[in-house]
Amino acid sequence: MELDIISFNIRCCDDKNGNSIEERAPRLNKIISQYEPDLIGLQEYRPRWEEHIDKYFGDKYEIFAKYRAESEKEASPMLWRKDKFECIKTGYFWLSDTPDVESKGWDERFDCFRMCVYALLKEKQSGKMIAFMNTHFGFGDDGQIKSVKLIEEYFKKFSSYPAFIVGDFNMTPDDAAYTVMTEKFTDVNSVTNNDLRTTYHGYNPESIKNQHIDYCFINKNVKPVSQKIIDDTVDGMFPSDHYGLYIKIEI
Repeated sequence: MELDIISFNIRCCDDKNGNSIEERAPRLNKIISQYEPDLIGLQEYRPRWEEHIDKYFGDKYEIFAKYRAESEKEASPMLWRKDKFECIKTGYFWLSDTPDVESKGWDERFDCFRMCVYALLKEKQSGKMIAFMNTHFGFGDDGQIKSVKLIEEYFKKFSSYPAFIVGDFNMTPDDAAYTVMTEKFTDVNSVTNNDLRTTYHGYNPESIKNQHIDYCFINKNVKPVSQKIIDDTVDGMFPSDHYGLYIKIEI
C-alpha cells in the first residue's frame, strides 16, 4: 500500500511584501490540496494559523497539535485523512533530558522548547498499523545529536510497525546529526530523487543556498518510493519561507 505524505514548515509569523499569514494561508491550501496527501506534518504552527488550518483541512483531516509550552505557543501539528485512518493513540515528548514533562532541551542557538509529536494510526481498509511522527529540531551539533538519539528511543516503541518521521531538522546532509540519523534510519530523498536543493529559501531561493534541512526518515518496515521538493507558487508568490516535501512510501 502506498501512502502520500507532505511535510511543510509554514512559517510562524507575518512577513512583508505580501507574505502575511492571511495572505499565505490560501496559497498553502491551494498547493497542498492539489497533492491530496494522506498525511501531513506541519511545523511553525501558531494560534493565528489555527483558523486557517481548520478552515481548509478540518473537514477532510483529523488534526492533532500540541503547543510546545504555555509560554511558547508553537506546534508541529499532524493531519491524517479521516476516511482512511483510525487513530489508535497520540503522544508527544520534549527534546530534552526530561522528555515526559514540559522542558527546554538542547537548542544551542535560541534556547527554546523543542518537541516531537506522534500518532499510531490504523489504515481502515487493510487494518495495517503505522507510526507517524513530526518534529522541529533546534540548532547545534550536540543538541541535534541528542535529539536524534531520543527519537531513536521512541522509534523502538514502534519497531514492529512501519514508522516514519517528517520535519524541519535544521541540519544539512553535511552535519554530524544527519550522519547519526542515517546510521539508524533511511532518508527517503537520499535513496530516491536525491534532490539536495535548498528547502529553506527565505522567499529568495536565488540567494539562499545549501539549506536542505527538511526530511522524511523511515524505519526498515517502510519502502521508500519517491520524494519531491514542492517549489510550487501561486501567482509567483510563496506559501512559506520553506519549500514543502511530497513523499511517497510503501508499507
